[in-house]
Formats: sequence, C-alpha cells, structure tokens
Amino acid sequence: MHAGVLIYTGNAELFLLLEYILETEGFTVQLCSDASELISTIETERPLAVLVDCSDRRLEAPGLCRRIKATSDRPPVAVFANAPRKNLSSLGIDVVICSPYDPRHLLAFLKGIQTNLPDDSRPGVSREIFRHADIEMNVATVRVTRNGHTVSLSALQFRLLLHLMKMPTVVHSRDDLIAAGWPPEAEVELRTVDIHIGHIRRALKHYGPDVIRTVRSIGYALDGLGRQGEIERFPI
Repeated sequence: MHAGVLIYTGNAELFLLLEYILETEGFTVQLCSDASELISTIETERPLAVLVDCSDRRLEAPGLCRRIKATSDRPPVAVFANAPRKNLSSLGIDVVICSPYDPRHLLAFLKGIQTNLPDDSRPGVSREIFRHADIEMNVATVRVTRNGHTVSLSALQFRLLLHLMKMPTVVHSRDDLIAAGWPPEAEVELRTVDIHIGHIRRALKHYGPDVIRTVRSIGYALDGLGRQGEIERFPI
C-alpha cells in the first residue's frame, strides 16, 4: 500500500487547497496532523513525497524534518515557509516553497519524482478505471467521461461520484458520502451533500439520462442503463 503525498500541517485551508490542486492532477493525498503518525506512515507506506508546513512555528517542523531524514527510506521532502530560512538547508529538504505559494513549483517537484519512477511502481497514483452504464471514471487522470464526452466536475464532486461508482447498486447515506468526500475534521451539513449531488446530476445529464437515484430520507445510488448495474474495475 502507498500513501501518495503526505501533508503535515495544522492549517485546514492550506490542506484543502493542496488537496484540490494535487487530486486534480491525479495525486492521492493524505493529511497527517500528528508527527508520530507521519513518521509511522512514512516507514510503512513509502509515500511519493512529504509536504511539511514550516510556516506555523508551533508545529516544530524543523525537528520533524530531521526525523524524516533519519527514516530508513527517506522520501523526497518539500516544505512551505513564509520566507527563505537558512536553517532548513541541513535538514534533508529537497524543495523550499516560499509564500506566496506557487503551485507550479510544487507540481514540477512532484512530477519530477514521478518521471524517475517506473510506471508500475509510482506510489500514490491509482491505476484504475471504473465504468457504470455509459459513464467512465479514470482515477489516475481524475477524468470523467460519458458517451465519449468529458464531464466537468470539481475534485470534491469527483470523489463523491467515485464513491457511488464503486458500489453503484448500494444506497449510500449522506453521512457515508460526507466521509468519502471531506476530510474527517470538516463540519458538513447534510444539505451540502444534496447540493453537490445536484451539480453531479446536472453535469452527467448533459450527455445522457439521469442515472443518479435519490432514495428519500436515506441517500443516493446509481441506476443502470442498458445492462442493469453494469460495472467494471480493472488496471490500466
């Protein structure tokens, strides 16, 4: 199992921004807000890279970078800082990204790591395609198509639809969808789920009939078109 890109920060806004950017580019993301959890995950799951927030001095990020450097299979490390800091150069850090953060620098760093890995060993990037009826989801490229047309969804909406696609005949409660779409610490109203499902429904209906089934007072499922409940899942 691979952890993808690990992000160590106590800043929820920074994490959500990075999560959106990276998942849009096809990377899987995991938040670690506890230093011990981060080190343990690095040791057991071989992440593609670790992103450390050094802008918040309360996190004692430099000390954590020393611990990352000492791990048995040290992953590439990028840090976020408010300004250039000389004391970061000896900590085994590969890239320092200073405020205002330019996502192009981060993406160049991560894609450079991917370029040097064989296709079948790139951690953190799923190699799966899900199909249901006339809808196809490519997890690696974060792309949805229907009848050959690209369906425009946000990263959050992609996660919600993916959760439905994995088990299309199951009725998923709003609480299940919240767990699949938002980070654990997020406070999300049930009505917010309905709004995003509505966006997904409208986006899909541009290229075919309504495939999302609303089960009143319970949640949502997918209806089959053609062969009822058709779903495929296989490696690219």
